[in-house]
Amino acid sequence: MTATPGLVVPLYMLRHGETAWNTERRMQGTKNSDLTERGRAQARAMGRALKAELAREAGSTIFLRSPLGRVRETSEIVGHELGLDPSRWRDDPRLAELGYGEWEGFSWKEIEVTHPTALADWRADPHGFSPPGGETHFELRRRSAGVLADIVASQTRTVIVGHGVSGAVVRGLNLGLDARAMFVLEKPQDAFFRLLAGREERIEAVFD
Repeated sequence: MTATPGLVVPLYMLRHGETAWNTERRMQGTKNSDLTERGRAQARAMGRALKAELAREAGSTIFLRSPLGRVRETSEIVGHELGLDPSRWRDDPRLAELGYGEWEGFSWKEIEVTHPTALADWRADPHGFSPPGGETHFELRRRSAGVLADIVASQTRTVIVGHGVSGAVVRGLNLGLDARAMFVLEKPQDAFFRLLAGREERIEAVFD
């Protein structure tokens, strides 16, 4: 796969802050878990770092987010640090996290009781594997590619607040990675990424 052409303006890719289910290593997917205090501190730090980034050059910005609660909470905190009118955020369901079906709300340890080879099966076929009642990486990549195509067409600097896996797919499309390489991309909650024309830059957020 080749990198997505035409991303001539920066795309900033943020993940939501830490949630209660993150600390318990539970699969979230389309279900929600509220941010922890640490997660809110991470969101404030990302907002401050993003404010500095956006100040580097003048220009209009599009603000997109997943409609899921943990992202909405993160985006509101980030927006507060930016001094952004909350109405500027646009919900895009294509940015929602990968759907884990029957596994949502369960930890890997619990999942492996009934599906002992689950993680190995997923790693063996990261493109086509689907949890029971869930979504394949192929389906996620298709909707993520649609978002990226719209951003390319807009030729407008964009900020996305999204999720770990779905955000990694957007980044992987920009980098020209296959499903297996996207699967292992880091997914930090105390840093975000500046994407541009087949490259990405990791931006640290120092949080309190």
